[in-house]
Amino acid sequence: MGRVKRLGMRKSGPKIIQITGIRGIFLAIFVVTCLIAGFVVFPGKVAESLWNYVGSTYITLPEIALWQGILLWAMTALSLYLLNDRKFAISFQQPTELSEEEMSFLMERIKMQRQAQKLNAMILKSNDIKVIKKDIDSKLKDDKEQQQESVNNINEKHL
Repeated sequence: MGRVKRLGMRKSGPKIIQITGIRGIFLAIFVVTCLIAGFVVFPGKVAESLWNYVGSTYITLPEIALWQGILLWAMTALSLYLLNDRKFAISFQQPTELSEEEMSFLMERIKMQRQAQKLNAMILKSNDIKVIKKDIDSKLKDDKEQQQESVNNINEKHL
């Protein structure tokens, strides 16, 4: 069995982000602000707008402010997370490296699949050959019958 070269499957520790200088601090603050705006403030604004629209149009409900919309969004997101029942799981993990036993098992399965494919191809070809052989046999039989008829016709003319 040949050696398997593994690319990109090195074990590595946690990713370290190095922040240096005032530009790095500003960049980190910008990234955190964008994440908060995208995942907290914007959905909170949407929740506030929906509450105020539905409350003023269909039902008599008091209007809420932005911070109350953020709290409404937080309650909604937390409820969805708790009631999720693990149907939609999100995992932030680095894929684990296969052990030698798992790798050899996987290679054996690949070899077995290749052999099965070769056997299937051979079986399909043999079925095609049988059909062709039947066609050839029927044509030969027809040709022999025609030859026999022509010989009989010639014999009849000579007699």
